[in-house]
Amino acid sequence: MQTYRIYFLLLALFVVRCSDNTDGDLESKEEFPNVDTTYSLLMQTNDLLTQINLNADGETIFLDPGISEFESSALPAVTYRDGHEISIFNLRTDCSGRVSLYDFKNDALQKTIVFDDLGNCDLEVRALAHSGNDFYIGYEVPGEGLKETLYYFRTIDISNSEPEIVDIELDKRPLQAIFSNNMVFILSVDLEDDNRNYLKVFDTVNEEFVADINLGFDVLKLFKSEGGNIIVSYPELHNIVSSSSMAIVKTTRYEAGKEPRFGDSESSSSDEQGNLYYSMPTNFAGTSYPTIPAVFDFETNTAILYYYENFLSEQEQSVEFKIGSTTMVSYDAKNNLIVIGYKKSGEPDKGGLLRIRPIPNPAFIDNIDLSGVPFQIYTN
Repeated sequence: MQTYRIYFLLLALFVVRCSDNTDGDLESKEEFPNVDTTYSLLMQTNDLLTQINLNADGETIFLDPGISEFESSALPAVTYRDGHEISIFNLRTDCSGRVSLYDFKNDALQKTIVFDDLGNCDLEVRALAHSGNDFYIGYEVPGEGLKETLYYFRTIDISNSEPEIVDIELDKRPLQAIFSNNMVFILSVDLEDDNRNYLKVFDTVNEEFVADINLGFDVLKLFKSEGGNIIVSYPELHNIVSSSSMAIVKTTRYEAGKEPRFGDSESSSSDEQGNLYYSMPTNFAGTSYPTIPAVFDFETNTAILYYYENFLSEQEQSVEFKIGSTTMVSYDAKNNLIVIGYKKSGEPDKGGLLRIRPIPNPAFIDNIDLSGVPFQIYTN
């Protein structure tokens, strides 16, 4: 077993003020176990999305040569991750599309051809979600008038041999979708009203839209909380919308200069406690890296930032690991470790995984080089 030096992290804690004055201290983690586990990792490799498995415990990590059911495909423009499943939309050369649903936990793949009924090569998918055998897709196509664009919400039930398809026209451009509490929450934008954002809510049981909530301007992204509520991220605050009452039940405003910026992250994942692990854009403030690993605790409204300079030597950063930028952050609950995916500097098609202990006993654990750039990971 290879031995690594341990570096203690200097952490930057950004405490944000909340409208309901929620306070709390960061809770101590349990002692660090050493449990055998596997990681299922999606990587960007030469403009393809590929998958590998890795075996690990609390001290070492190495490649698993086994073969997965996941099929390599072109990098998708739209994906949707929920628990141990990810759905991916890819265009096909015949102007139709394919939705692939991959189950990380059971290494199972389902594929469904979509939009072969339209044959529209100008169709653009903008939002995707799934639940069970149902897919929900927000898309747009050119209209008949000059510069006219039509927006639709398509539901697809693949439980039968012949998929059941329903299209519903929308009055706003869909941007993102999340499934929760038998509802599909669709972040949309009204291009004719100064780009005002709305949250359209589709009831999957009664198959109808039940709400169109005015969110104002500058919404960055939607997230799902541990309890299934919808987190609406803005540059200066985030709101929590109840997935049952559709009311805004909590608003958290950030102190200027201490914005956690999880809404700007291209990828994120959550643990069982609802903590959000993400790559935080830095604008190079306090670090030489454009993005760094971060964790946001919605209970205490605290962001914990892990600067590479604080747990790796200059030699490790620039020569041994060649850290370029953070592409993915996740959590290994079995071993209580943060798993960080990064792109290599000077080698944009290659990357690696770093593992570190979180607070209150932060330490660098290990690194593994990869033939691609980490995209998403699932810990079994």
